[in-house]
Parts: sequence; C-alpha cells; structure tokens
Amino acid sequence: MREAEGCGVTAATIFLGESMGQNTVLERLGLVGLHREVLMIQTGEALCSQLYEALEGPNAPFKPGKGIVFSVPFKRWQPAGTQSDAETDQGDAHSTHYCIVTIVDRGRGDACIAAARAAGAKDAILVRGRGAGVPKDFYVPLVIEPQKDIVMILTAKENAPVIQKKIFTDLELDRAGHGILFTLPVMEPRGLYAAESAEKGAGAQ
Repeated sequence: MREAEGCGVTAATIFLGESMGQNTVLERLGLVGLHREVLMIQTGEALCSQLYEALEGPNAPFKPGKGIVFSVPFKRWQPAGTQSDAETDQGDAHSTHYCIVTIVDRGRGDACIAAARAAGAKDAILVRGRGAGVPKDFYVPLVIEPQKDIVMILTAKENAPVIQKKIFTDLELDRAGHGILFTLPVMEPRGLYAAESAEKGAGAQ
C-alpha cells in the first residue's frame, strides 16, 4: 500500500484471505490456510502502469514466494445497443489468465477448492465473507445467508473451462441457493512464472 500511495493512490480496499495451495507436506502438518492480504485498487490505465513500475522495484510483492499482482479491466456499463461487441470483448481478448470467483455458503469453500484441484488448479485464495440483502432484492437465485466462502482461483485461460465445469458440477451450482460462479479476465499477471516453472520441473522428474 505504501508503494501505491507513492504513485498517487488515495484509497484502496484490503481484506484477509487464506492461501490454499496444493502442498501435501503442509497438509499433513496442518499448516494449510496461510494468511494472505488481498489489496484491491481502482485506477485508470495511466496510473496502473505507474503502479506496475513501482512494484517492480526491490520490494516487489510478486517476487518468488512474496505474492502475485494482476489487473482486471473494468468498463463503464452502458445501455444495450450503445456499446459495440468489440468494446465489450476487448479485455477478454487481451487476457492470458482468468480469475474464477465462486461464492458459496460457509463451509463449502473447501469442497470448491477440492473440485478445482481435481481439475488441475494449483492454488486458491479463500476469503470469509458475509451476505447482505433481503429476498425482494435478489439479483441471482441465491438465498442470502450471513456467512459466505469466497474462493478466488487464478488460472491460465485455456484451463479455465475445465475448472469451471468441475466446480459447477461438483457443487451443484445449477440448483437454487447453492452458490454462484463467475470469471474475470486477468491482464499482466506477475509472480506466476516461478510457480509454473516449478510445476514443469516437478513433472519432468
């Protein structure tokens, strides 16, 4: 956050999560669920470039073992028919990864992560959340309960459909009240390459 403030960022949202990486040794020792801080910053393209430059300094959080950083393109909503398909698909066309977000009732996050792992996902962030709303304000067919598990999975674009389908099927998200799943296009991910290289090296042994 200090690096971001130095670039002119005046506000951000920080929330706590748990890293649920696939590590059988840590699982046997009961050391899974390492705490992580997730920092969300809303900014324009120019300031976004400055942030990347600042975060590539000596204290870069996305160095091996320190974390990852990525950006998600946001577009202003416009009424139907006023925005071209090219504008709508621009962010998706330039993305190399997807962030798969699943929101389920508290306690079902582990099942979501297990399904994602079975489909090839390597890591996930689990965030404890709270639902807010009343039945007449439903936006999706999901009964609002106080406690929710929010699972975020960052994966390569080509792997996303398989992971999505596995989560959707195993958690029966087609049933009302079982949860929702959506994906966000990810641009300029940093900090993933060391993990990907390690996976390739392990597979070659």
